[in-house]
Amino acid sequence: MNESNYNFNSMDIIRFMFKHKWPIIIVTLIAAIASVVVSLTLPEKYKSTVVFYPKTQVSISHALETGQLIDADDHIMNFGDEEATEQLIQTLHSEDIRYAIIKKFDLMNHYEIDNESEYPRTQLEEEIRDNIKFQKTEFQAVRIEVLDTDPQMAADIANEIASLLDKTLNRMQNEVAIEILRVVEREHSLLLSEIEEIENSMNKLGSNPNNPKYISLNTQLVNENKRLSDLKSKLVEARVNANQDLPRKFTVAKAFPAEKKSYPIRWLISVITTISAFIFAVFTMLFIERYKDLLKFKS
Repeated sequence: MNESNYNFNSMDIIRFMFKHKWPIIIVTLIAAIASVVVSLTLPEKYKSTVVFYPKTQVSISHALETGQLIDADDHIMNFGDEEATEQLIQTLHSEDIRYAIIKKFDLMNHYEIDNESEYPRTQLEEEIRDNIKFQKTEFQAVRIEVLDTDPQMAADIANEIASLLDKTLNRMQNEVAIEILRVVEREHSLLLSEIEEIENSMNKLGSNPNNPKYISLNTQLVNENKRLSDLKSKLVEARVNANQDLPRKFTVAKAFPAEKKSYPIRWLISVITTISAFIFAVFTMLFIERYKDLLKFKS
């Protein structure tokens, strides 16, 4: 019973399409020709890719303190975790990197965007979103993909973004480290002044170990010198961190100019457009047929 209904429905659809074959054929043919023409007008684009892993974010001073090249839990030579990967991707979307790329490669002119148009900045952002993408791979690496009509330009932009990532992260961390250094230097200077005042007071009293005030100042001087020793270590650490410039990633593959275009895939565009037009034509004729039947029923 079900099988016979299925066969009847199938034949009914075939009869319906045969009845309206010319409108369906015309629409499908027009769509096929149009898709071929449009796909031929689309600019060819080449894709270049950079792939890298994040490094564990550890300061140089920490690495020097541990004295180990490889630490199982936390060391500069270790690969970063998923959180580090997400942080790198978020940094890649930063305005500093985007504006640096726009300026260096003159993307407004490269993408042929008119500065006098109504929304030139919006057009530029749309071009960047379409042509530059950042993704996390299944193995927790970061992939930079750049599409461009010039294969060398695509490779240069991808490599430059990867290079700017290190500079941006180092600059962001150094800004904080420099502020810490200033605080430590200020505390170090204040402590030196206090020690100098204590020594001057002791010199005025003379070397009298039995003088209670002298004994008190001497005890204070010993304590302040201990503080000074600890603060000197922090000062050295702060100076190292404020001047560090480390790569933040392990590069797996650098970008190179592609030999073959990646976009557009013209045959795929034509096939999808033609099939879509065919389905649209069939449903349109079905709608018209049902609409006529409804008008007849009302009349």
